[in-house]
Amino acid sequence: MNTDESNNKGNIICGRCAYDANPRGATHCQKCGTPLVIASVPNSDPSPASDSTLLVGGISVVATVLFFAIGGYFFWQQVRVASTPSNLNNSADNISSDIRLYNSMKEVPKVPEGTFNYGGAVVFAPLRNSLHKAINQVYPKFGLRFTEPKYNNPGQNTGITMLLDGELSFAQSSKPLEDTHYSKAKERGFSLQQVAIGIDGFLLFTHPDVSIPGLAVEQVKDIFKGKITNWNQVGGPDLAITAFAFNPKFGSSLNILLGPELDQLSPKVQFMRDYTDGVRKVSSIRGALGIGSTGAILGQKSIRPLAIAHGNSKSYVPPFTDDGKQVNATALRDGTYPLTRRLFIVIRRDGTIDEAAGVAYTNLLLSQEGQQYIEKAGFVPIRN
Repeated sequence: MNTDESNNKGNIICGRCAYDANPRGATHCQKCGTPLVIASVPNSDPSPASDSTLLVGGISVVATVLFFAIGGYFFWQQVRVASTPSNLNNSADNISSDIRLYNSMKEVPKVPEGTFNYGGAVVFAPLRNSLHKAINQVYPKFGLRFTEPKYNNPGQNTGITMLLDGELSFAQSSKPLEDTHYSKAKERGFSLQQVAIGIDGFLLFTHPDVSIPGLAVEQVKDIFKGKITNWNQVGGPDLAITAFAFNPKFGSSLNILLGPELDQLSPKVQFMRDYTDGVRKVSSIRGALGIGSTGAILGQKSIRPLAIAHGNSKSYVPPFTDDGKQVNATALRDGTYPLTRRLFIVIRRDGTIDEAAGVAYTNLLLSQEGQQYIEKAGFVPIRN
């Protein structure tokens, strides 16, 4: 178990992520959400202003030591349960005493009653209908309401903004939180926690008339940077490439694909609002190329999914197996398929019913039953 310390400003240093600006009296790290165990005051002055004990959430060091002497075993058991599977990320994002791994949805405790707004990454769309119907059958009073942004396109970036603004109870995200998100939450008096619930593969799909064995990752980058403009440059037909993707202001695909080279994005790249819009556009334009998700595109007959190879190689790995009926889960899980990302639920840690909804929803998805729905939706479960 990590022991948290304090710095010369009296702030508590998180023993897990080393965040050093947790104020005196904090019970959870404001960056990663990990419970703060105990912190001693180094070289403290025996004056009343520098007492020999530091209060952590209103409990003195003496009381805290007694508490952990009696209850430490039970706390350790909770953490152990949360981090048992070898394929579950053992970072501060996933270790929390109220994030647990249950077998079935009906075992998940403290599911609040009410109507709760959620939103974020459009990649979650295939998961929502079947999963939420199953949740509703077990917890009919746990109402889940998908909420689109008022003035922007839906996406993981707008979802996080809406969560920070109090418009959502929890958010669905297709890329990790950034330092600016944690900072903004801290400024507003709460913290954020992200918990991985599955793995998704990036999918490149084309108009059916484009017949090539696959693309290498570097070729994909060059297409979206405008360096490759015709399919004959990559062994395909003499057709101009019309590339579609999500606007990087709202979605994460291009951000993850291009990284620091995002500023080289070709101005000719056209943006799609969601996957339905993307499939419709790519299937209607000869030479079109779209970037999407294995889960969102699984089973689509009007487009052609492409195999992808690492770097500049020609060792193409297909995104689907069984004639396109199943996601290539083995390749996504072991990294053989080169373009993957983790999917997260982002919890607003503010002590309100919104936090309870986020924790309950995360536990429902991490249950063995919930993970089966993630697999059915075309994603790779994070639990075996």
